[in-house]
Amino acid sequence: MVFDIAMPAMSRVFSIPTSGDEEFTLTLHEPSLTADNLGMKTWVSSYLLSRRLHKLLETTPNLVPSASTTPKLHPDKTLRALELGAGTGLVGLSFAALRGKSATIHLTDLPDIVPNLAHNAALNVELLNRTGGAVTTGVLDWSVTPEPLPTAEEQYDLILAADPLYSPNHPKWLVDTITPWLSRGLDARVVLEMPLRDAYLPQVQELRERMGQLGLAVVDEGEEIGYDDWESADGRALEVRCWWSVWGWSEKL
Repeated sequence: MVFDIAMPAMSRVFSIPTSGDEEFTLTLHEPSLTADNLGMKTWVSSYLLSRRLHKLLETTPNLVPSASTTPKLHPDKTLRALELGAGTGLVGLSFAALRGKSATIHLTDLPDIVPNLAHNAALNVELLNRTGGAVTTGVLDWSVTPEPLPTAEEQYDLILAADPLYSPNHPKWLVDTITPWLSRGLDARVVLEMPLRDAYLPQVQELRERMGQLGLAVVDEGEEIGYDDWESADGRALEVRCWWSVWGWSEKL
């Protein structure tokens, strides 16, 4: 991945569509971009996923219709969501605003990134208060197995991740993190969006294979085009093809 390590700190405003006529506006602070801290900027797949969320959330209580024989979550149950590698928080904060009081979401990333993530949650507290969105932030290192393992009550109905693959270790680490934290409930879902950059296509394929080995299958997927302004030395936005996918437990579909 090529980027300008001199990219300065800035605040950016993002408009997020809803299922109605309204759009939500989120303000995110983005510290200077450095070679070892890619999570400090908002990447194209995060933006695309945040704009797709309202469509994914139109079917409730979870993201996609289940088979007619599959029990649904109780309508009064609060959906518990987890974002992995939340970065600046665009996806998770968008989810919280869109889902409101019917869900909680925990935004996670590495220790150096979480302070800015928490700061961005605070920047958007007015929107979250208006919509009833409930957000928490915390550290979650994919390379570390949680001890003790999460109980069924501590697992999440929904896991979100955008642009999670930029190291050969990440497919394994990502799936190893999904494994203990994703609920085994009938409606549990994983929603991913990632750029299809040539250099990382082997990692995308490995991720597909590891998800299948875990017992997850693609319920819905597609491709879309976005534009990244962090990948060009001259600052011009570059076209990026992205893949989004929704996963569920294969034996329960």
